[in-house]
Amino acid sequence: MFTCGVTVDQSPIKSQVLDYAYVAKIGGKLVQDNTRVSNFVNEDYEIKVLKEKTWVIPAKLGTGFYIVVGFGYIPSSVQHFDLQINYPEITLPSGEKKSSIYRQIDVSGHDGTFVWPFDYYFDLDYEVVPGKWDIRVFSEGNLIHSSDFTVIDSE
Repeated sequence: MFTCGVTVDQSPIKSQVLDYAYVAKIGGKLVQDNTRVSNFVNEDYEIKVLKEKTWVIPAKLGTGFYIVVGFGYIPSSVQHFDLQINYPEITLPSGEKKSSIYRQIDVSGHDGTFVWPFDYYFDLDYEVVPGKWDIRVFSEGNLIHSSDFTVIDSE
């Protein structure tokens, strides 16, 4: 069931991209969360798929990207993965510049498998920056997944 879409380090964990798309966010609200790209997280929203199976995403307010990754062969001792996302530099209203985030993905309670959905939306003008979004997931220092979205100027 699980295949690996990337060359990984010495880890038994395998990953497989299950879904990915260009999406729009319907409804919801932004809540402060300094562990996120723009220091906000979306809550209480729905996802509308605009284009399935694409790694190329137009930079347009209210839209973004979605990926679902399945992980298998996870040792029972592993309780979290480490997420690293590198993205085009943005300047927050405070003047702070950001181009990467690091945070944990809680996988506690897994049964050797785990499905991780991730979505990101261009909610604020300063987030709409073309460039490459590099999403990497690590376990105990080993790369277990990597995917790239390319954000382009919208037409």
